[in-house]
Amino acid sequence: MKRTIYIINAILFMGCCLLVSTTTPNIKDIDVNNKITYVNSDAIKKEEVIEIAPVEIITEVEEEPIKVEKVQEKVIEEKSKNDTVNKTESAEDNTNKPNIETNIPSLTVGSTFTGTMSGYGSDIGNFTASGHYIGDSIYYNDSTYGNVRILSGDDDIPFGTIVRVTNSKIGEFIGIVIDTGSKVGFDKVHDFDLLFKTSKEAMNYGISKNVTFEILRVGY
Repeated sequence: MKRTIYIINAILFMGCCLLVSTTTPNIKDIDVNNKITYVNSDAIKKEEVIEIAPVEIITEVEEEPIKVEKVQEKVIEEKSKNDTVNKTESAEDNTNKPNIETNIPSLTVGSTFTGTMSGYGSDIGNFTASGHYIGDSIYYNDSTYGNVRILSGDDDIPFGTIVRVTNSKIGEFIGIVIDTGSKVGFDKVHDFDLLFKTSKEAMNYGISKNVTFEILRVGY
């Protein structure tokens, strides 16, 4: 009996060994937690791939602020150019136009200028424009310069102005401006009129050109 049992166990053991040696393993076991797949006893580790939808990046463009200072500088520069052009054009216009003030001398002490002088007689009136009586003399007694000849001059010359006169007809003398006349002035027929006793004497004197006048005093 025991022998029979031994024989059966031996047969079963041999059958098991034969089965194990002739069977090819074909195992597909998946370990979900470790993400490992077994294929024919070869282990391959698969990495999880996550697809991410593309994100559109919008860059906000900042507008450059207007530089007010540069705009103001440009306006000022344009204005300066226009002013320069206008001044140039004005200067050119004045060059082509006669200046009636160019012959007006400077009424300051020591200034000297050249002009014309005529004469008039004391018999055409008794008083000068300043109110001085000329019925008895063609001279005026000045407190500083003594007896000086009476002159009729420009309306802009203050009464009492002392002038040294030099010409070729009657030489050099000192005169005082205390009268005016319609034809006497720097922008008129003659620069000065010299007082004579009569109109006849004045006519004989006539007109002197290139007379030198020197201002010694302005007003009284």
